[in-house]
Amino acid sequence: MAAVFVDAITANAPKARALTPQTAETDAIRFLVGTQSLKYDNQIHIIDFDDENNIINKNVLLHQVGEIWHMSTSPADKGVLATCYNKNLNHLCCSDH
Repeated sequence: MAAVFVDAITANAPKARALTPQTAETDAIRFLVGTQSLKYDNQIHIIDFDDENNIINKNVLLHQVGEIWHMSTSPADKGVLATCYNKNLNHLCCSDH
């Protein structure tokens, strides 16, 4: 089910690799999806679901430092996102955004 959701949301983007909920966001149902591509700039898709109107909205941020292998959000601060990403085949990095 999650794979179908991610594929539908990121249809015109590189393959999605990472999915995480933004649990600190209490005013919205929000997920973040990270892409993984060596050919293209990677992206973080911010997905908001409006359960009252059954609408999905998406915003896209560029993640130009590398392909995203894992993402995690802070359970307490909705402004904190950490990604583990690969700059090249021999270098795995992690950073806070």
